[in-house]
Amino acid sequence: MRKSEYLTCTQKGIESFVKSTTVSGEIRYRVQAGAFSSRENAENRLQEVKKAGIEDAFIVFENNGSNQDDQSGYSILGETFLSPEQMNQYVKKINPNAIELSNFYLTFGEYYGIRGDIAFAQAIHETDFFRFTGVVQPNQNNFCGLGATGPNDPGASFTTPREGVLAHIQHLFAYASTKPLPDKYPVVDPRFDLVNRGSASTWIALNGKWALPGNNYGQSILNLYERMIHSTVLEEILQKIKS
Repeated sequence: MRKSEYLTCTQKGIESFVKSTTVSGEIRYRVQAGAFSSRENAENRLQEVKKAGIEDAFIVFENNGSNQDDQSGYSILGETFLSPEQMNQYVKKINPNAIELSNFYLTFGEYYGIRGDIAFAQAIHETDFFRFTGVVQPNQNNFCGLGATGPNDPGASFTTPREGVLAHIQHLFAYASTKPLPDKYPVVDPRFDLVNRGSASTWIALNGKWALPGNNYGQSILNLYERMIHSTVLEEILQKIKS
């Protein structure tokens, strides 16, 4: 693994992460700048990386089948593992101007028993790393696309970023649990009562429910979360090298 390649990609706004592999019985780390089902998309990314100055980049082809079975066990309810600092650090590698919301995802996630770090990954997925390149606008404080159905309906709006995150977590709770919503905070999710309670206990089960058609919606969130984990591992390795 070459630290310089990873840093070059992130500085150029090319999303990158570390993938481990075993070579001759030793663990090696490779910098990976994307994973694509389409060769055309992979070729386009390769050209981006080469233009960034990494001339020896190449494409690795894999045929491991679907990983849906491996990901199907990721429950929406559960513990948050990544710290707010680690979440913010990851998103700002892609968007240095990203709003800092990770403390809210940790706080509300812990209170409602929701995986706050994966919910944060969902927010990144929905907002394109808080760049809001879709129909939802930044001033809506809607980080999960709540109620957004198209150009003519950008969805719900919230007074503050804190309220927007709270609504996001409450909406996940509605899908993941049949229990009454804990009452420490007011109900700010305008669509809470429209959810078929308990109909999605895992992130994969959100497919076709949170987004339409959404065939791989949960997988996309989990793939992004796994990249966050890889990035965090890399940072820990680099810190050890520096020390």
